[in-house]
Amino acid sequence: MDDTDLGSAVYTGPAATAEPETYSEQARRRAETEREAIEWAVAELESLIADADVDLEPLLEYARRSQESLPSRHLRAYEAMAETLDVDPDVYEVYALAYSDLCDELADEPAADPSRGCTNALVSPPRTGRDGSLVLKNRDIAGRGARPKSIVEQPPIDDYHGFLTVDTCGTVMLYKGVNDRGLVAANTYIDANRDDIELEDQYRNGTVIRRVLEECATVADARTLLESIPTRQLMAQTLFLADETDAVLLEVNPLEERIAVDDGDAVTRTNHFVQSRSAETESSRRRRRRAVDLLADGGDEIDRESLWRFAADHANGPGDKSICRHPEPETDDYAFGQLTTASAAVFEGGSPTVEVAMGNPCETEPTRCSFGDEVPMALRTGDRWLERLRSDREVPSNR
Repeated sequence: MDDTDLGSAVYTGPAATAEPETYSEQARRRAETEREAIEWAVAELESLIADADVDLEPLLEYARRSQESLPSRHLRAYEAMAETLDVDPDVYEVYALAYSDLCDELADEPAADPSRGCTNALVSPPRTGRDGSLVLKNRDIAGRGARPKSIVEQPPIDDYHGFLTVDTCGTVMLYKGVNDRGLVAANTYIDANRDDIELEDQYRNGTVIRRVLEECATVADARTLLESIPTRQLMAQTLFLADETDAVLLEVNPLEERIAVDDGDAVTRTNHFVQSRSAETESSRRRRRRAVDLLADGGDEIDRESLWRFAADHANGPGDKSICRHPEPETDDYAFGQLTTASAAVFEGGSPTVEVAMGNPCETEPTRCSFGDEVPMALRTGDRWLERLRSDREVPSNR
């Protein structure tokens, strides 16, 4: 299906109908927009949880304790979405706030490579040619088959910046995006977190990324925000930041309580630290080694097209050890036991736009969306994601 054939909508800017004035109002609007995709996913998970006899109480405890670290505006947004949707509240809470742990319970076998996924790259001028700094993020997750994706756009609310991203339907946390000032933020997860920090006091990566996008206009602002939070209370991550004039990669290490800086003109990270010590899985090592080679072989200019080729690279795969990660043959239908690529995105610092591919980038032509402009409704609602799933598995519609 060609995106040009799809209905479009403007959710921000002068062409919008009535922009929401509160986080709760925006969340209710988003829940209505993404309703079919979210309600399908939660209903499917409810059935799978019952079949596997999963005890939700430990997952709910994690979800509820971690809510204590959410900014009040994010908590209000979560509660408004939960009230709007016609879903089992416990399953939705686990879906929204404890999904990785749920995947571990639903997997046929524990993941052979338990590190959380993602392969990211940051390229700065002059190596980007005519573009500004470019950020690539391949979003790799467990259980992608029950984790619908949509284009999410939020207008400025109160004194907070608006943002544009592609992420999971029905969640309040973000793992990449660009705000209305053109500040880009994207991360990869590192398995190097403290066990002496209570969940209530630990800032989850999805909360940190969203705070950066909402509260900061520049890379310098983002670094100031991070420095205002005790590093031991952060979760380990590599954080890619870019604005119109600046770009940097930060290794946020709560174990060592330090943030290391990498400001090279072409840098990449997977799921281990390079400037600090951390666990290194085979998948993470191989993906980063391949990404480093691709950047080195890219010559003097690495543009958007180059990054999309990197995103779709199948060296060492296509499977768990390639940059473009596909389910291995023995993986269950929803890939609960393996991390696979759910979406890919390319951002440019200083430009409130995103080029996005839903699913594996080797199978999808990227679509370019800009903050405040028309975006195909099938991408806003998650219908594009659902349609692809239904075509592969003949999943029935809820409507």
